[in-house]
Amino acid sequence: MKKHLILMLVVITGATVSIAGCTSSSSNPSPGPVTSTITSTSSQNSVAIQNYAFNPSTLTIQKGANVTWKNYDSVQHTVVSDSSAFSSPLLNTGNTYTFQFNDSGSFPYYCSIHPYMKGTIVVK
Repeated sequence: MKKHLILMLVVITGATVSIAGCTSSSSNPSPGPVTSTITSTSSQNSVAIQNYAFNPSTLTIQKGANVTWKNYDSVQHTVVSDSSAFSSPLLNTGNTYTFQFNDSGSFPYYCSIHPYMKGTIVVK
């Protein structure tokens, strides 16, 4: 009987510790920004504009490659380089914009309508 009681206490204690490790200590957690990075070696690369975000948020490409952005949202977006290297027209749902990157470097960009939407093209 004592062995069963001790075994039951060990199991309950272990389960409690496991469950406590899976819970958040914050009462109202807020999600951080969703980011993704893709390295591509193809000459044609794509960035989806969807759910008010660029996906992937960072894309690494080879010098001379094209990048095509496609708007999957039901609202208009733009693709504008922080350094004015490129700037798309207004992109309606289903529209695309393509730019060829002939210089190496990092090219941060954003949507001029929704400036919190940000991305980066890294050219090697």
